[in-house]
Amino acid sequence: MRPIPKALTIVSRVLILGVAILLPVAAIAQEHGWKDLLIDEQDGHLDMSNLLARGGFIPMPIIITEPAVDGGFGLSAYFVGNPEPGSGLPPTRTIAGGAVTGNGSSGGGFMRSGALGGGKFLYSFAAGAGLSVMDFYPGNRDFALTYNNDIRFVALRARYKFGDSGFSAGPSFRYRSNDVRADAGDRFPGIEDVLGREIVLPSLGLEAHFDNRDNPITPTDGFNVVAEAQSYDGAWGSDRDFSSASLFGAWFGTQADWTLGIMGNAAVTSGDAPFFMEPDINIRGLARNRYRGERALSTELEIRKQVTPRWAVLGFAGYGETFGGGDSDSDAKTYGGGVRYRIARKIGLDVGLDYARGPEQDVFYIQFGHAWGRQMD
Repeated sequence: MRPIPKALTIVSRVLILGVAILLPVAAIAQEHGWKDLLIDEQDGHLDMSNLLARGGFIPMPIIITEPAVDGGFGLSAYFVGNPEPGSGLPPTRTIAGGAVTGNGSSGGGFMRSGALGGGKFLYSFAAGAGLSVMDFYPGNRDFALTYNNDIRFVALRARYKFGDSGFSAGPSFRYRSNDVRADAGDRFPGIEDVLGREIVLPSLGLEAHFDNRDNPITPTDGFNVVAEAQSYDGAWGSDRDFSSASLFGAWFGTQADWTLGIMGNAAVTSGDAPFFMEPDINIRGLARNRYRGERALSTELEIRKQVTPRWAVLGFAGYGETFGGGDSDSDAKTYGGGVRYRIARKIGLDVGLDYARGPEQDVFYIQFGHAWGRQMD
């Protein structure tokens, strides 16, 4: 049983965060009226399009069902600034929030993305800090080392958009500091040298994107491809010299009320990468970091049926592999289903719930936008 003082601390943090997020929404609703802001004038259903258009935001509970952190709870505020129709500009999105988990992890952060110069330049900025309590499975075996990682993170990227081609490219910068602590003894060679001290990992990189999706939040048609390479080098202050690269792709196609989505993601590290920076299999139904390697491949297929203009159901299946030589190679299969509700009709934003079955456990996910949204541009 967890100590009561710690539990009270967690509850107090969530309450303070909840008040800070919900008070502005209440003020906007009081000024303009609840019905005008939360009920769609077209079909009379619950809808937050007008709230977002008035400068408000959607308060979202963060219900963490991730088994890697023993579940958790938090709150976030999601702002969406929709551009003028026909402008071809992406929405300006801002997310701020924080969460605590059952295994003692906690953290918070801020993210903003949008366009400048009439849409010629795309940008994103993110910053966060927190304590991550995670399990590391050496060689992807069934026994684990639990470690604490005190993380501070900043990421910047800017890309030039090449007309209406859908292509954009540009530089990126990341800064990450990690203070990793655990009792590893002599059991895990290659891990002891990162324990008990802060490791600073700034990187410089390049990114190239292609995007012709019909909707960047809940797409039903088009491609999204993201390629990036990062270099961590002592020349710009990194404590480890290594590089990473990844290629993500997603395709969507719709026929009548059916939408098919296919996703693939390949990631690789080379050089002296610390264990917590190695890529992992990232599909629904697996605990994050459960399967790691020098190279990781993740794939998922999703089929969705739009039952009504507001409600949809979907099914999905995933497969992933890791490669690192020797007995660290592994693979995993998952499958599941979910339900979606169109919470903001005018911008095509869905929220919903997924249930996934994996090789070790079953997992529930709260989804805001598409499940692949964090990987897509």
